[in-house]
Amino acid sequence: MKSLAARTLGIVAMAGIAVGVAAAPAAAALDNTFELATGSVSAYGTYDRMMSIPEHPVPPIRISGTLAVNSATACGVVQVAYNGPTDGIEWRTFGTLCGKGKTNYTTTSNLLFGGFQPAVRLCKGTTVKKAERGTACDTYMPAAN
Repeated sequence: MKSLAARTLGIVAMAGIAVGVAAAPAAAALDNTFELATGSVSAYGTYDRMMSIPEHPVPPIRISGTLAVNSATACGVVQVAYNGPTDGIEWRTFGTLCGKGKTNYTTTSNLLFGGFQPAVRLCKGTTVKKAERGTACDTYMPAAN
């Protein structure tokens, strides 16, 4: 026969396991972080849907995070997709860094035509202009709602 303390500890332990298992899917569903890397350049951050009220409308997407370059001869740019003039996708740069170091970035964006969430990409090059050409990139595509 187990003592009262041993039985109580067993019940508390099982309750803790049940709560932990039930809470895990909710935490995974709320994950809005991303990590991108290409060569010696990396970026990580959050991709948030924002709420708007009619009195103070705001763009529905907020992207923020950190851009890091681990090479003295590399530049990195963080870009967000937007609708181009002929219904094509174009990229707007909102974070840049050349040489070793880190910098923070933040931007807001509207949805693309059709209600799609815009992608975020990280590109590298030897200059900002070369990085913006988009030849060496890693792209984050948000999950469809």
